[in-house]
Amino acid sequence: MTREPNPRGSGEQLRAQLVGAASDLLLSPQSVALPSLRAVARACDVSPAAVYLHFDSQDALIAAVIDAQLHELEVTVRGDLDVAAAPADQLNQFGRSYVTWGLEHPGAYQLLFETADRLELPEHDLDSPNWDLISEAATLVASATGQDVEASRAVAFRLWAALHGVVSLRIHKPGVPWPDAAKEVTAVITRLTAHD
Repeated sequence: MTREPNPRGSGEQLRAQLVGAASDLLLSPQSVALPSLRAVARACDVSPAAVYLHFDSQDALIAAVIDAQLHELEVTVRGDLDVAAAPADQLNQFGRSYVTWGLEHPGAYQLLFETADRLELPEHDLDSPNWDLISEAATLVASATGQDVEASRAVAFRLWAALHGVVSLRIHKPGVPWPDAAKEVTAVITRLTAHD
């Protein structure tokens, strides 16, 4: 398509058109470039056929990566819990551990919680073992507050959303003078579990 040139002296109009076109491109959902099975095979110095002995598709391999990262997050968070501590303290340990893991593993965190849904992989069932942390957070909320299971699960999802904000904003806006992450986690948990 041939574009009609703007009249001389209408540079601001062209500038606005350029900003508009760039906005359309930037604000459209972007696909995530996945490594090909051939690229993974090269990284392991094996033939592509060797990859197919373990994974029948690129989706299966990427799903395995996501499962492995979720497992690492869960192991870390569980390992940081002091089971002898009071439930409220355990909930704070849970939140701090989640945030610390996310900040120490920004690529893995972004894969799990910011891009995995754009990979067009099968949705993870939130009741599957891969999402046990939500159930564990709900159990800790129930123990710390005495709320029933349904209310505790709702608080656990709010907590996850808040903790995600703490991690994601720090990853994407590292130049902002953020307050101490551990103190932010405690403040968020205190507010979410307060009895009104």
